[in-house]
Amino acid sequence: MVPKTVFLFLTLLSAIVVFCLLFFHLSVDQDELVPLKPVEKTKDGSEKKQQVDFLIGNRSVPLILFWNRPWFVESEGVSEGTKFGICDSTYDRGKLMEAKAVVFHHTVISPDDLPWQDYRNPEQVFVWWSAEGPAVLQLEGVNLPAFDGFFNWTMTYRRDADVIQRYGYRGDILNSVTKGKKAVDDVIAAKTFLAAWIVGKCDHTPGAKMRMKLANELKKAGLEFTGYGNCFDHPLDRGLTISEVSKYKFYFAFENALHCTDYITEKFWRNALLSGSVPVVWGPRKQDLLRIAPLDSFIFVEDFESAEKLSEYLMFLDKNETEYRKYFRWREDENMTDEKMIELTKQRYPGLDVAVPVEGICEKLLTNIETKVVYSLKSDVWDRNPIECFDI
Repeated sequence: MVPKTVFLFLTLLSAIVVFCLLFFHLSVDQDELVPLKPVEKTKDGSEKKQQVDFLIGNRSVPLILFWNRPWFVESEGVSEGTKFGICDSTYDRGKLMEAKAVVFHHTVISPDDLPWQDYRNPEQVFVWWSAEGPAVLQLEGVNLPAFDGFFNWTMTYRRDADVIQRYGYRGDILNSVTKGKKAVDDVIAAKTFLAAWIVGKCDHTPGAKMRMKLANELKKAGLEFTGYGNCFDHPLDRGLTISEVSKYKFYFAFENALHCTDYITEKFWRNALLSGSVPVVWGPRKQDLLRIAPLDSFIFVEDFESAEKLSEYLMFLDKNETEYRKYFRWREDENMTDEKMIELTKQRYPGLDVAVPVEGICEKLLTNIETKVVYSLKSDVWDRNPIECFDI
């Protein structure tokens, strides 16, 4: 039989242990990870995304720190204090210890910055950010392997990026333009010129040389277009406005590389579709365009066996308003939504990986429940492209 004094001692010891454990649980450091809620299920049985309940420091909302402005140019990048959803953003490195994400444009960090000497919390997400295609990164001599294992996420235009930052999206265009029959009537009535192209770099990549060759072949075939920028006799001291481009029936959305995955830039979205001109597209793969663009909104150069055939078709459309108008059917329905267009695209192209809305960096931070490491930046950004993206 246990003596009474021993029993009292063991009871007191157990109480002390329980008290210590409870005290430790209640005094978790603010920088530590708070346990996640149990996984919730949606009606279809899939896991419901949950908001992660931890923040860095004493902040009430997550902070995104941009390490510097792209190319170290003051006019580049977002404005100080720009909100991303509920998240705050800053360029103030004095707030590094508060930041949940630290974003590095590819031009503001180099191998000389490694090994990393600044503060880094294991709960922070370090993000590699670039909007450039592989051809330009190759031209700039960006050393991707030097950062293997350094970053947690990539933020690019690619569909397989951790944070997808597209140049444009079907839904955004549908929400930005005026829709309806009268709207299309007005757009077409404003046309006074045939085709335009704005380009400032004539031969900096193999793709740039090829697009210049294509433009020259179109002109030789009899297609008259107005070229703006350093490659033509109409240099620009400012960008053309949307209203100026809207006077042209067609806009040459020619990229600086061929078939680079998901590389569809402002040439297609802003310069053409938003301006009310029909984009004539060279560079992207057709399937990449079909998955993300409004239906029947563009003319694909590779659908034609020669520049002469393409030129003939564009001049035919110039004389035939009924056929030309078909490229605006996507905005004639004033009730057209992204959801409806997604379904129509799936019906016409079964099996196509149709693009849908994606989370921004703030939403991604709020739902992130794992610590990821980008072990090969080159593999994620560079290698997943066809060979013609680099060599033509």
